[in-house]
Amino acid sequence: MADVLNPPSLLSARYLLAFDTSRLTVHESDVLVVGSGIAGLTAALHASQDFSVSLLTKGELAETNTWYAQGGIAGAVGEADSSELHLADTLVVGQGLCDERVVRAVVTEAAAALDALQGFGVRFDLADSGGVALAREGGHTLPRVLHSGDKTGAAIQQALTSALIDRGRIPVFEHRFLVDVLTGPDGRCVGALVLDQIAGRLEAHLARAVVLATGGSGQAFSVTTNPLIATGDGVAAAWRAGAHVTDLEFVQFHPTALDHASAPRFLVSEALRGEGAYLLDCDMQRFMIDIHPLAELAPRDVVSREIERVMARCGRSNVWLDARHLGESYLRSRFPAIWKGCAEAGYDLSRDLIPVAPAAHYQVGGVVVDIDGRSSISGLYASGEVAATGLHGANRLASNSLLEGLVFSRRIARALAHEITPAQKPAALVADADMVVGPSDITTDPATAIAALHDLTGSYVGMTRTAEGLARASDGIDQLARGLSPSTSLPVLEAANLITVASLLTRGALVREESRGCHSRLDFEDRDDEHWRGHVVMCRERAPWFEPLTAAPQTPDSQPDIGRD
Repeated sequence: MADVLNPPSLLSARYLLAFDTSRLTVHESDVLVVGSGIAGLTAALHASQDFSVSLLTKGELAETNTWYAQGGIAGAVGEADSSELHLADTLVVGQGLCDERVVRAVVTEAAAALDALQGFGVRFDLADSGGVALAREGGHTLPRVLHSGDKTGAAIQQALTSALIDRGRIPVFEHRFLVDVLTGPDGRCVGALVLDQIAGRLEAHLARAVVLATGGSGQAFSVTTNPLIATGDGVAAAWRAGAHVTDLEFVQFHPTALDHASAPRFLVSEALRGEGAYLLDCDMQRFMIDIHPLAELAPRDVVSREIERVMARCGRSNVWLDARHLGESYLRSRFPAIWKGCAEAGYDLSRDLIPVAPAAHYQVGGVVVDIDGRSSISGLYASGEVAATGLHGANRLASNSLLEGLVFSRRIARALAHEITPAQKPAALVADADMVVGPSDITTDPATAIAALHDLTGSYVGMTRTAEGLARASDGIDQLARGLSPSTSLPVLEAANLITVASLLTRGALVREESRGCHSRLDFEDRDDEHWRGHVVMCRERAPWFEPLTAAPQTPDSQPDIGRD
C-alpha cells in the first residue's frame, strides 16, 4: 500500500516549482479564465461585461475537448419534453449521488442558456418542421439533444471564439500552461503561476478571481477519446492549492470508440445509436436488448460494462457497431465526420461492421464547487469537466457535459458581478524550497513515467477494479511520483499532473467499497446506499474522508414511462 505517513513530495508539496513573482513578468486583470472550451469562453464572454478579463489556454484557442464533442448539447426544448423529464433522466443515470438542487437549476436554465448560445452565432440543425432538430442518446427517454451535424462541439467552439475575438477587449494568452494556482497569506486565490511555452519562462497572472475551465484528465489512460492536452492540470493545481476535490473514482468510459491504433481513439458518437445503429457480439447477435429496457441507449456505464463482458466472452478486443441498415446517403449527410473518420481507418460505415470498444472519456469528479461554481478556496471558481458540481452524480448523462459548462459559467459570471470587490495588489509571492517538490534521487524520463502510468491504470483502475489491484496501482503511482523532478519542461509538468490525478483517482476508488455508476468493484459488486451514498472528498492537508448525503434518495428506480420511440 501507498505510504500515507511519508507521501512522495510530488503528492504533498504546495507548489511544483520555486518562484518569486517580483522577478517574473506580471499580467493583471479582474478575472482570469484558464481554458478555452465552452466553459472558459462562456465565462470570459459573460464576465467581460462587468470586469477586465484575461484568458489563458494551453494550446491554440480552439484546441479543447469541446472541439471534439460530436453528439450535441442536451436541453428540454422539445414540445413533448420538460425540465422535469430531463431532471428525472439525469437523476436515474447519476445513481443516487446527484445534487437535485443543482440538477434542477441546470435543466431549468438550459433553454435560456441555449438561446444565448445561439445568440453568439451557434447554428443547430433544423427539423423539417423548421424547429430545432433533436437527437436521442444514451439514458435519455426521448430526443432532447441539439446538434450541428456530428461536429456540434466544433460549431460551438467556432462561434464562441469568433464572439470573443469580435469583443476585442479580452486578452488571450495562447500556449500558456497552468503550473499552479497562487494564493495569498490569507489563503485567498490571487492568480496563477503560468509557463509561457514559447518563451520557456514562468510568468504570474494576478487577478481578483480565477475561473478554472481546464477540462479533464483522459490522458491518464492509454485508451482514451481525449486529446493530448487533457492532462488534469486544473484538478492537480487546485489540489496543490488546498482545494477540496471529490468523485474522481467515477471515470466514464464511452462505449463506442473505434477499436483502432489511433491515439486518441476516434469516437463513434452515441447519436449514431440514437438513430438506430445496433451493437452486435461475435455471434452477430444484439446483446443489449436483454440487459436494459433502453437497449443500446442504456446509460453509458451499463453499455460499457456489458461490452467488456461480451469481449471477454468472445475473446475479442471489440464488439461490432452495425449502421448498415441506415443507408449510405443518410449516414453521409447526418454523420459526415464519423463517415470520414471510419473511412480513414478503412471502414465503409454503410457496408462494414465497425469494431468498437470502450475508452476513457469523461472525468465525472473534480474540484468541489457550489451551485455558483465557488470552490473551497475563496476567489477560485471552476466550471466544466474540471469541476464536481453535483450534476452528474456517479455517472454523466450523455450530452449534459456541454450544458453543464455553459450554465455554470453563466452562473459564475452572475456571482462575480456581486462578489468581486476592489482589492490591493498582493505583495510579491515567493515559493522557496520548503514549499515545492523536491529533487528526485532517481529521475524518470516523463515519457517512460507516462507509459508506466498507463500500464497501471489500464491493468488496475479501468472499468472494473479490486482492492488488490488498486493497492498495486497506488504503490506503483507512488514510485512514479518519487522518480519525477518537476522543471519548466512541459512533458515533465504534464506527467506530474497526470500522476497526481491518477493517485487521487486510485485513492478514491480504494475508499469506495461498493459498485455504483462508473465505479465497479469486483470485490464489492452491489450498490450500497446504506454505507456509501455520499462522496469521497480529498484535499492535500488531510486524508480522504466520506461525506454522506443526509437527504433521502431522490433517484427514481427507472426513467418515466413515456414510450420508446
